[in-house]
Amino acid sequence: MITTTINQTSIESMDNTAKLNQFFIAHEKKAYAIAFMSLNNQEDALDVVQDVMIKFVQKYSDKEKSCWVPLFYRMINNKVTDFHRANTKKNKLFSFPTNNEEQEEPLSNFEDKNQIDIINQINNEMTISHLQIALNDLPTRQLQSFMCRIWEGLSVAETAQSMKCSQGSVKTHLFRALSNLRSKVNTNE
Repeated sequence: MITTTINQTSIESMDNTAKLNQFFIAHEKKAYAIAFMSLNNQEDALDVVQDVMIKFVQKYSDKEKSCWVPLFYRMINNKVTDFHRANTKKNKLFSFPTNNEEQEEPLSNFEDKNQIDIINQINNEMTISHLQIALNDLPTRQLQSFMCRIWEGLSVAETAQSMKCSQGSVKTHLFRALSNLRSKVNTNE
């Protein structure tokens, strides 16, 4: 009887590991894009996503799978906020010159360039570039609501849970984000 219980527990554990792996595969690129747009640094964004994945496995792998999505994106948002706070403190103590090298745009990795003709590709790249610039200018809460609702496709309730605010606040932040994006992208065309 004890062996059966142990075997059943190890099978459930392996099944949960497979579910976690599938979850991370499905969400890693989106989480990276969110972190990159917030941090504007590839290495920092990768570190944030990796740290969140490790902590998620350590602390929340036993939670129901239906809770994973909002919890994961809340952890991403919190880690990005923590990163900004840590860097603000560090920048107050140490001022180093910044290096403004060209960085690869994360949104350009998601389109299949072989299926788009050259003119459409140039238009898309310009639009994506304008959108990325506009996203970088959004306040944090507006960016979070946009990324969760539009980019990730979370419901209003899941986004509210992820952002630790009311559903009305999510709608307000999203409305303001979309208004800001429309005005900035339209003026750059």
